[in-house]
Amino acid sequence: MTLPEPIAHLPDALTSTDPVTRAKALSAALDAVPTLQRSIAAARADAVNELKQGRTWDQVGELLGLHPARASQIARGVSGGTKKKTPTT
Repeated sequence: MTLPEPIAHLPDALTSTDPVTRAKALSAALDAVPTLQRSIAAARADAVNELKQGRTWDQVGELLGLHPARASQIARGVSGGTKKKTPTT
């Protein structure tokens, strides 16, 4: 997996003494987060699918400390985002 360029260069940018450089680098990194998130999720799905070879979802879930159904969801690329509850009045 290759990191998006703004993320890869972030450590160097953060050590800059120039606040303009830091601010611009941080803005670029924030803009790159969705791409990074998709890349990380895809890499995780690949790893889970690799673990699945010759194993049951119960075994994969146990290895990862997850419910077997969640391990299967990750392998299929299903997001694990939480849903916000609607406040009751």
